Amino acid sequence: MHKEISVWLNDDSANEAAVPQKTRMPVFAFVLISPVLVCLAMLMSATIATVDAASTDESGERTFKSTCAMCHGADGSGDTPVGKSMRIPDLHSAQVQSQSDAQLAEVIANGKTSMPPFKGSLSPDQIHDLVTHVRQLSERK
Repeated sequence: MHKEISVWLNDDSANEAAVPQKTRMPVFAFVLISPVLVCLAMLMSATIATVDAASTDESGERTFKSTCAMCHGADGSGDTPVGKSMRIPDLHSAQVQSQSDAQLAEVIANGKTSMPPFKGSLSPDQIHDLVTHVRQLSERK
C-alpha cells in the first residue's frame, strides 16, 4: 500500500518547490477572468430583480382579481354595479394615486368607509403586492 504524505515546511521556498507550478493560477488569467465574473454576477442580479418584480405583479394581480375586482372592477375603475352604488373611487384617479404606499396599505388592511378590512384575510406580503398592483393600474390606463 502506498500513501502519500505532504509536509509543509516553514520555509516558503521549500513549500514552493513542493507545489507543482501547474496548480497555480497565473495573475494575468485572474485579471482577465475577474471582469467576466463581475458581469455575470450583475446579469444574474438584474435577472433575479426582474423575476421578483414580475412575480410581485402577478401575485398582486391574482389577489386583486380574487379579492377586489368584484367591487373595484377588473381594471380598477370602480365601474361595477357594487362600485357604482357605493361610489367607489377609480383607482387610477389622482385622489387614490396621490396617497403614499403606507396609506394605501392602511386602507386595504383596515378598510375605509364602506370598504371592509382585509388584514384578517390577507398577509402583509399580499397587501404590499396589492399596493404595487394599484400603482401599476395607473400606468396601464
